[in-house]
Amino acid sequence: MNRIVEISDPARPTRMLAERNQSDGSYVLLGKTARTLVSFLLLAILPYLVPGLGRYRILPASTMLGTSAKESARESASQAGKAELGSRAGQTEVEPTPGGVEDLSGQALEHFFRALHETETTEAQTRVCHYGDSPITNDGITSTVRRKLQLRFGDAGHGFVLAARPWAWYQHAGVYHEAASSWNSDPMFISKGDHLFGLGGASFTADSTSASASFGTAEDGEVGRLVSTFDIYFLAQPGGGDFEIDIDGVPQARVSTSSESVKSSFHEVRVPEGPHRMTLKPAGNGEVRVFGVALETSGRGVQYDSLGVNGAFIGLLAHYIDEQHWAEQLRHRRPDLVIIGYGANESQFERLPMDQYEKDTREVIRRIRSALPDVSILFVGPMDRGERGAGGKVLTRPMIKKLIAYQRRLAAESGCAFFDTFTAMGGEGTVAKWREARPRLMGGDFTHPTAQGAEIVGTLIYDAMMRAYEQYKERRQH
Repeated sequence: MNRIVEISDPARPTRMLAERNQSDGSYVLLGKTARTLVSFLLLAILPYLVPGLGRYRILPASTMLGTSAKESARESASQAGKAELGSRAGQTEVEPTPGGVEDLSGQALEHFFRALHETETTEAQTRVCHYGDSPITNDGITSTVRRKLQLRFGDAGHGFVLAARPWAWYQHAGVYHEAASSWNSDPMFISKGDHLFGLGGASFTADSTSASASFGTAEDGEVGRLVSTFDIYFLAQPGGGDFEIDIDGVPQARVSTSSESVKSSFHEVRVPEGPHRMTLKPAGNGEVRVFGVALETSGRGVQYDSLGVNGAFIGLLAHYIDEQHWAEQLRHRRPDLVIIGYGANESQFERLPMDQYEKDTREVIRRIRSALPDVSILFVGPMDRGERGAGGKVLTRPMIKKLIAYQRRLAAESGCAFFDTFTAMGGEGTVAKWREARPRLMGGDFTHPTAQGAEIVGTLIYDAMMRAYEQYKERRQH
């Protein structure tokens, strides 16, 4: 029987740590906070320099030119008061469900739960694409959800992995992955170019035979030990070069990426189910652009893709990944559930224009449903995120609760499900408590959990899913 998380139990994190008995590993990204702040400053300034980006202005000109902190705080407080959710006509008021999946329609996760039930009772597979920001780029939270789902429903393969590492801390648990540094990476962000970032939000190009990327089954652990298909995601384009494929050190195939038009393309490499390693590398006859590889098995179970992008926010999926291209990628992957988990980066700005945030969120929902009309969508709200206040005290960033309120309402109005991570992990002030816990549950940037903290957050998400799934099965019996 699955344990249910009772968020009212203050000893819950301590018990989970005792059960897991992990060492004090840390996912803190050294120097990342500074890099993220610089990125956001550039992001904030760019719309003032480029007229065509005027609608993305986050701060008014007076603030950009040096409005005093006190004046900014007073104006932010005034705007927050005006933006109280539920007080404006036409908005949906939603009763929070601490620690559980919220679904006002009662049908938001129907497709996902139906797929899970078929997986549980037959030989079917269920696929999940989990999009998010930097807290999942190292797969700590998502690997916990993946492992628990696969231990219950079966391991259908690790799922999608980026071709190389766009950030030094990018990693996945339960899979072998190595790549040469000679790949040129292009992660999804506000930028020029064609905005073709693949399923996982990052593309990788190379024309030299010194570039290579290897993917394989895990050598230890409870999951990820088998594979029967390596599904390669790449871009077909005019003048594209070839890449060569080795399986377990033996040459297997040569694939051309040349095409009369630019389009998503895919190549499956099938192997006898078991432990294997695949390596791909450019042949040297032209540029090769690869997005990643999905590792799959032929049996029943779950595949769970961790698709985190450093510095990401909801507007990137709304405007800075090509819609047709993203649709091609999603349709090929065929997820039963798409999870949207942003908010950490938006919380940087206390004066974030919420009307634009709402438009961007609705646009992302529209794009996903245009590509996958039957897919279930679950919004996973941001974790608690801290900042230093007066006297050095660590306080919850004020935008966190505001973002959660908007996500909750937009999910309800759009027929999506919602999970309030912030409340489930303890609510306001949790970051300070987690930072002082032993072992530590939160990193020194007050944004990224340690290995132990990630395990707790992943378990909260999994338990909420399973509680809702059991309720679905009960409804089926009546």
